[in-house]
Amino acid sequence: MKAITPADLVRARLPSFERRVAAALRSIEEASVGNTLGVSFSSGKDSTVVLDLVRRVVPDVSTAFFDSGCEYESTYEVVAHYGVQTIYLERSLPELCRYVGAWGAEAECPGAEVSFSHYLIDEPSRRWAFQDGLSVIVLGLRAQESKGRKMNVRRRGSFYEVGTHSCRLRLLPIASWSHDDVWAYVASRGLKYNAAYDKMAELGIPRDSWRVSTLMGVCGAATMGRYSYLAQVDPKKYNELVRDFPKIAEYL
Repeated sequence: MKAITPADLVRARLPSFERRVAAALRSIEEASVGNTLGVSFSSGKDSTVVLDLVRRVVPDVSTAFFDSGCEYESTYEVVAHYGVQTIYLERSLPELCRYVGAWGAEAECPGAEVSFSHYLIDEPSRRWAFQDGLSVIVLGLRAQESKGRKMNVRRRGSFYEVGTHSCRLRLLPIASWSHDDVWAYVASRGLKYNAAYDKMAELGIPRDSWRVSTLMGVCGAATMGRYSYLAQVDPKKYNELVRDFPKIAEYL
């Protein structure tokens, strides 16, 4: 079984879908005026679609994948396929978890407090933006993904400013798209996608639960379901994580 279905190609021919694509391309064109764009790439379906959309407007756009050190092997295959540069973290996610003793690991520094967002997102984003002279980072975030993202889009819109560093602008060209819209675009453009999605489809995991980003979460509430799916999709990777972080097994 494949992630893409015949219904996706049917959807891609609908006038309403064509309008969504046209609107996304317009938003990218408008944001690119006087700005240098960069696409943050995770190898997931959303960032794959966003990368293709942006390259239709800015063919040589800068792209970056932040390697958490805890990814599917198929993720690296997609990164290589699209020629995305890899930004390595100052500390990988497993290293951070060992440092503070997360998920049952013996803490290297008991009682230490670490900002995971600093190491996983903020610092590599700043480094990449400075290196490539970016003024806008384009993301594949969608309102449908979570209540938090829905509220963010409602409050800020799909093109907004953040105050964390010199690259202050964020563009979300597919913020209003559904899961089915994303797969319709992938199908209509014949895009290579992360092979883990095919395995999830084969296992009968609901489409709206398909995730291929960083395999290890940093808190229990955010990871319900993540590890049970990982155990089915990649048992070897799951067992490796449980060996080093035994509390992960509680979320199976």
